[in-house]
Amino acid sequence: MNQKEGIVLTGFMGSGKSAVGRILANRLSRSFIDLDHLIEKHEKMSISNIFAEHGEACFRKLELEYLQKVIVADSCVIALGGGALQQQEVMNLVQHHAILIYLKVPEETLLNRLKKDKKRPMLRDSQGHLLDETGLRNKIRSLIRKREPCYQKADITVSVKPHWMIHETANEIARSLHHHAPTAFPEND
Repeated sequence: MNQKEGIVLTGFMGSGKSAVGRILANRLSRSFIDLDHLIEKHEKMSISNIFAEHGEACFRKLELEYLQKVIVADSCVIALGGGALQQQEVMNLVQHHAILIYLKVPEETLLNRLKKDKKRPMLRDSQGHLLDETGLRNKIRSLIRKREPCYQKADITVSVKPHWMIHETANEIARSLHHHAPTAFPEND
């Protein structure tokens, strides 16, 4: 079997997968795909609207379908949605085709990033209202606990420091990739 060269970034919402992924892809001279943005573009609907109109199960099905189309391009960096790996089919696909990298961000940092976000459907209560800070903190903890077993299956975990800028996180991922697969990811300055 050939060495996996595709890269998939996972982590909780607000962990910086999209921003870091763009920088990492550029640094590695690869294309970048944000799976959520790809779904929105082709479905002509925001993720929030997909959740509201069709439910989470529909969105998860779309995640799998679009990932199946793009993951075979092993020269790309893909940012997954925070809950995508909870689907066993997604996990199998990623583990077969790519190096999975978990961006592990402290809860408090996630809270600070997400409390300003009004668009994410997972940050709302059952009636669709935005959560207050206490509710948001509890929701983050609950979802992390639920998703952490999936994140822990990553080939590489990068513990993102609260003070890191996105370039620093991308640099740490590049170093980790070099240590993980030196011939596929040679070190460059």
